Parts: sequence; C-alpha cells; structure tokens
Amino acid sequence: MRTVFLLLLLLAPLLQANPLRMQQQVANNQRLFSYQFRADEQDIGLQFALEPISIQRNGNLVRVYVPDVMQQQLWRELQQKARQAGPYQIIPEAGPVTGQDPQNFQVKYFYPSGSLRAQSANTERLQLQQQLRQFSRQFQQQYLSDAGYQQLTMPDNRQLITVDHRKIIEQSLADISPAAQTIVSQLNPTNQRQLAALLLNWVQLIPGHPAEQAQYGHSFTPPLQLLRQHQGDSASKTVLLATLLRSTLPTMKQAILYLPERTMLALAIPAEPGELTVTLQETDYLLADPSGLQPLSLGEVAKIQEVFILNRFFDYRLL
Repeated sequence: MRTVFLLLLLLAPLLQANPLRMQQQVANNQRLFSYQFRADEQDIGLQFALEPISIQRNGNLVRVYVPDVMQQQLWRELQQKARQAGPYQIIPEAGPVTGQDPQNFQVKYFYPSGSLRAQSANTERLQLQQQLRQFSRQFQQQYLSDAGYQQLTMPDNRQLITVDHRKIIEQSLADISPAAQTIVSQLNPTNQRQLAALLLNWVQLIPGHPAEQAQYGHSFTPPLQLLRQHQGDSASKTVLLATLLRSTLPTMKQAILYLPERTMLALAIPAEPGELTVTLQETDYLLADPSGLQPLSLGEVAKIQEVFILNRFFDYRLL
C-alpha cells in the first residue's frame, strides 16, 4: 500500500503536466480538431475544421530533393556546353563526380602542346571555365527554386539546403485562413502581442519531431499536415506559427532565423524589458521559439540559442 501511495505521489506532477489535450475526428467531410490547454492563466479551448483535401494538398507541397540527381544533371549540362565550345573536357579536381561540389572542376583542352593554337586556347579555356562556373551556380539556384528549396549560408560559410519556407507559407494561406480566423475568434485577444503569445504557447505544446537533431531540415512538414500528424520539427512549427500570424495579422513583419539545428520566428512587435530581440535590416524583431523543450514566452529562448543569436551566428529570411 505504501508503495502504491509513493507511486501516485511521483505520478501526480506528470499527470498534471499534460498541458495539451487534442482530439481529431472526421464528420461531414471535415476533419475536426479540438484542443484544450492552459495559457495566460486561463483554460483555453480551440475547435476548428479542415477539409481533408486541403490537408492532402498541403502535404504535397514539399517535393523530394536528391542532391545526387541534381549534380548528375548539372554535370551533363556542363560537359555538353564544354564540347560545344571546342575540344574541351571538364575534369573533376578530385574524387568521383557524384557528391562533388559542382564548382570544383577544371576545363581541359586538347590541342597539340606547343602549337600557336594551344597558347591562345589557354586564355579561352580560363574564360570558358569562369563562364561554366557561373552557369553552375545559376543552374543550382534555379533547380532548388523549382524544387521548392533554398540554400542558406551560415556565418562559418557552411551551406545548408532547406525547404523554401516562405513559399510554403504563401501556398498554405488560402487553406488555413478559415481555421485561423476561427482560432482568433475563440482566443479573443486584446492586441497583436497577446495573439502572438497565445498562438506561440499553443504551437509550443504540439509535440516535436524525433528526427529534429539527427536530420535537420529533412523532417519538414507543411502547416496543415503538421496539425493532422500532431507533431513537427522546429522548422515545421515555426512555419505553422508564421502562417497563422500572416493569415490573421498580414501587416506584421516577420522573419525566420536559421540557427544550427534550430529554426525560430522573429516578430516586429515592441519588446518588454528583458526580452531578447534581434535587429535585421534596421528593424528590431522579438524572438519567438515554438520548439523549446519547455514553454518559452515571447522574447525568451534557450541559453544555447541565445548565445548563437547574440553572436549573430545565423542566417535569416524576411517574410
């Protein structure tokens, strides 16, 4: 009996700490969502509906990006352009073609050594090499854009390929707008800051994705699909929050911050004393992290993310 009593004492905080209750059901060709949670010292209930076809359409926004396929296509284009320019061939500087940086190559020509044509061809070779490297950069940018991806450059010059989250937000607005308006009417906020804080609290309580740390950017889920699956990585939850705010507060400036293995939102709303902000293109933004391991208020982030932000170790995109 004593053992059972001690077990109940240990479990009591855990049972009370179940901060988000969620139910889903399908009725009349609508998927109904119901949430209950506590925020701003009050119990909050949200109920809204999404059409299954809208959820499916939203889930299809992300295409699979396979770097090897892109590089193979690019390599064929480069070789063809080199042959069209003359007796030239592109040689990778080291290692196999697959997996190589498409900028890492040399253009070789095939004229008899010592001939006058070989001497003038060297200048032409260098010009062609410069042109092909420029073509390579443009090809990669266009390929990523067509596939719905973007390339980020971190302060240490490390490049990351992620989903183009701005495009996902724009493409999700029409489908999420009715639900977003319903959510706002139920929250009944008194101002923009309170709405942002309540939405942040709700999105924070949605479970994270288990692949967050191991596969940064590979587990992205568009907003409606995230609600259906009831889990999402930091980029997915950031995009959900940004989409809800863009749908309900279209004039509010927003930005997405890309930190090492973490994505978060920044909002151009006034900060209160002690809250963390970041200045982007002469505008101050208040931080909002929807993926903290514990609920975080506006302007509050985990210590490790605060270090990255204060040292401006991030890339960003304005929305």
